[in-house]
Amino acid sequence: MKRISVWFVLGYILLGCGRLITPTVEPITKVETVVPTETIAPSATPQPTSTPRKATPFASPTPTITPTPIIYSVQSGDTLLKIAIQFDRSTEAIQEANGIVDPRFLQIGQRLIIPPKEDSDELPTPTPTPPPLEVTSINFRKSPQGILWFLGTVKNPGDEFLTGVVIEASLFDRKGILLSREAAFTQLDVIEPGKTAPFAILFDTPPSDFAQYQVTAVAGVPLSEQARYYFELETFDLRGSAVGLATFLISGQLRNWGTEDVETIRLVAVAYDQEDRVLAQRQAELAVTLLRAGSTTPFEIELNVPHGRVDRYEVLAQGLRVE
Repeated sequence: MKRISVWFVLGYILLGCGRLITPTVEPITKVETVVPTETIAPSATPQPTSTPRKATPFASPTPTITPTPIIYSVQSGDTLLKIAIQFDRSTEAIQEANGIVDPRFLQIGQRLIIPPKEDSDELPTPTPTPPPLEVTSINFRKSPQGILWFLGTVKNPGDEFLTGVVIEASLFDRKGILLSREAAFTQLDVIEPGKTAPFAILFDTPPSDFAQYQVTAVAGVPLSEQARYYFELETFDLRGSAVGLATFLISGQLRNWGTEDVETIRLVAVAYDQEDRVLAQRQAELAVTLLRAGSTTPFEIELNVPHGRVDRYEVLAQGLRVE
């Protein structure tokens, strides 16, 4: 059955409407090699004191609040998710308190009400069973500018289309003390049943030293029946080759095999090493703005891979049904 919806913009644009659910993820393997991604210039391998290992989660400090709501002014780089994490609230609570219809379009200087926490004496509100999500293919990279990328993929092993999927990564020292925590949407707005989507979490001021990490899928909701997302797209005739010392070029064809026209098509290329870790990933828009039913169009995507060898690659596609 074809499923369709409104775009969620990745990367630095966060949470759409819907109830946040905390899925359970499988344990993540150790990170042994740090490799840069396409979007950042070639970089040196990060050097933690030891190979980072999966950490037991530790509670992080939260702001002290009073019974009256806090008024917060949106700063440059803020997202609804970051604000929610900062004040230990749910994004849904902040959204409802401020009447936010689309949290992707917060404005710098916008004043938000941070509602008080619920009375601890009240009975807890039952939470729905979270959808299953599996985080895999973890890799780190650090740039000469000092920023750190936390890369990986998320698999949806269930039978529902999931959207609004947010991945959170935490870095700890040897004693398990939280050093830094960041989160991001997946590179595709929707993860189809049985399929995966890549993610890239940015630590713009990472700790200089960390020994452990924890990665968790903290949000994900079933796709609405009224969604405009269009999935009748397939990539084929894929060809990949190294160009020079640091570029991997992927070319191919994209076909709209469905019966409706599609627009706002997003392509995401992902390259993996022999250990199935994400080496590089990149989002790209097609040159065409509309692809008719039954039509095909060529594409080329360049990935920056200054270190490591590409063992396999894939190109994923989603679009919006033309209304």
